[in-house]
Amino acid sequence: MFLSGRNGLLARGVLVLCLVPVARPAYGQEPSFAELSRRAAAVLDSRPAEAAGLYKQALAIRPDWAEGWLYLGAALYRLDRYAEATHAFRKGIALSPRQGPAWAFLGLCEAELDNPEQALADIRKGEDLGLGGNWQFEVAVRVKAAQILTQSADFGEALAQLRPLALHNENSRAVVETMGLCALGIPTAISELSQQRRAVVYMAGKAAWTLANQHPAEAAAAYRQLLEEHPNEPGVHHAYGLYLMETDMRAALAQFQEEVRNNPRHWPSLIVIASLEIRQGEAESAIQSLQQAMKFAPRKQRWICRAELGRAKMTADNLDAAIAEFETAVRWMPTNAQLRFLLSQAYRRAGRKEDAERENAEFQRLKVREDPLGVPIFRPLAPPVGRN
Repeated sequence: MFLSGRNGLLARGVLVLCLVPVARPAYGQEPSFAELSRRAAAVLDSRPAEAAGLYKQALAIRPDWAEGWLYLGAALYRLDRYAEATHAFRKGIALSPRQGPAWAFLGLCEAELDNPEQALADIRKGEDLGLGGNWQFEVAVRVKAAQILTQSADFGEALAQLRPLALHNENSRAVVETMGLCALGIPTAISELSQQRRAVVYMAGKAAWTLANQHPAEAAAAYRQLLEEHPNEPGVHHAYGLYLMETDMRAALAQFQEEVRNNPRHWPSLIVIASLEIRQGEAESAIQSLQQAMKFAPRKQRWICRAELGRAKMTADNLDAAIAEFETAVRWMPTNAQLRFLLSQAYRRAGRKEDAERENAEFQRLKVREDPLGVPIFRPLAPPVGRN
């Protein structure tokens, strides 16, 4: 049985198992409180509405009972009462801020309340603290984070959330479909697509999942089948190009160019084309590709265009213009370690030693925070990474 929340991913028992018990305050024996808390725990899984009422009564007696607030939040989440659950989780977190599962639960609630940026921030806080070792809960959290990232067109980070699941053979439909959206470069919810389009997304997701699951021969066959059966579907040539990037750069570039011919607004392909052109020393062509991408990329992703423009202009030895582009990208994405590295390199080439050292120090600080498993399928700012 599953939660009644819209994501339908969390097993009911996870609500209890993933929250780490918090030491209760040293009060004297209070039978009424003990009875209420005992009864609430007994019905949390089977009758969440009753459990919520009992936790509220117990918390009226001991309002600094952190564990009670967290379990109240869990019960309210089960009931789709996300605003009330958010309040309860925040109360519990204020009393016990090192509870990673509670932060993640808070993020899940905020996602249901259409507050995606705060949801993602709180999920990441939970991941940093640890999700409690419950696999079903980690799957639910990572999938929700990936769905938020996908809808904001942050496909690389979305796939970074999903890749560890694939490595552990988690192949639920939600995981595969979200990987498919990333591979095709579709910044939307799967529920908004037609059945025909969903079938293409699922096929692309299976190919991407198989590759992430370290089955290269099966992945090659899956990508070929995707291209053969759906050559005119938007994003398919892009997905195949991403697959080819690590083995045949020229063939990959041809796929991205074919994608843009069929779908001129496909900005992820335009950015990758520009990245490949920069590697070949073709700065002017790259700048043209990026200017086209800027017209269609969502505002939140235009920092990538700025960063790539910086690389193109640095390739053309226009250091002042390159630095201006990198500085703009850093203002938009101040916690991106890779941007700090590029800016430090540009400063160094321009003879701005102190600025270069400052940015390099920031790069060193930020890079240790990045998920070592988070190697995205699409990261045009860096050279291709060998398959794991």
